[in-house]
Amino acid sequence: PLKAFGAGLMSSFTELQFAVESKDAHHVPFDLETVMRTGYEIDKFQRAYFVLPSFDALRDAFAGGDLAGIVKRFKGQPALDPATV
Repeated sequence: PLKAFGAGLMSSFTELQFAVESKDAHHVPFDLETVMRTGYEIDKFQRAYFVLPSFDALRDAFAGGDLAGIVKRFKGQPALDPATV
């Protein structure tokens, strides 16, 4: 079964429905670096939704990720366009 996680998805049934059913919702395999670099807008439905096989995979990605290194490497660079990730 599909499970959704995220502030926008949890607070808006309409966005959850969009994320699951719309052909305009881009489902992208989760990659910590890509997630951290992708731009988003707080007042619109997202264009990209990152997908993982489980919550354990999310925990493992953060536990093994170099968050500070990612921020340092890409500081000052433009955000990735969610339509193209």
